[in-house]
Amino acid sequence: MTGTVLAVAGRDDLTFAEAMESAPDGIALLTTPWRYAVVTADEARRSPPDGVFEARVFDGRAELRWLVDTAGRGAAVVLSEDPDVLPAAFTAREPLEAAGTVEGGYLLWGKAAGTSDGWTTFTRERIGRLRVPGEFPAGAHAALTTREYIARDPDHGNAYIAEERLVSFEVSEPLRREKA
Repeated sequence: MTGTVLAVAGRDDLTFAEAMESAPDGIALLTTPWRYAVVTADEARRSPPDGVFEARVFDGRAELRWLVDTAGRGAAVVLSEDPDVLPAAFTAREPLEAAGTVEGGYLLWGKAAGTSDGWTTFTRERIGRLRVPGEFPAGAHAALTTREYIARDPDHGNAYIAEERLVSFEVSEPLRREKA
């Protein structure tokens, strides 16, 4: 593991639209009471779904997180290893000095069923359909990849995952258990 510094900046009392002004030009994961949407950051800026109460927008270099608090306003934070990409309108916070990083991910439900306009639809009978950016071969699995930042407790030396940043969607295979 090598040392990495994760720069952090935040701002309170923003509407979703105001937070999106500082979002990277990547992919937006939007949560509403009725659905979960995966859209481009540009689409989220132009026509967000009604009732968005949580957003994670990322492009591989940075991630913006926004969570509604009251009356449609909430707090936003931007995380990046490159402090130059942090929005000027946000207040710099204490950077995270990680002992190292670990690449990880979340396997998406279903398999690739078709590609169109640079997006692939994943399907699973019990779950339904999910469109994600990228062109994946038919029948392939995919994962939302992450970078975890490992820190050490200063008092006891225990290592822990202090932060996680979304990175991209990539082809992935489910882990298979080997029979003992």
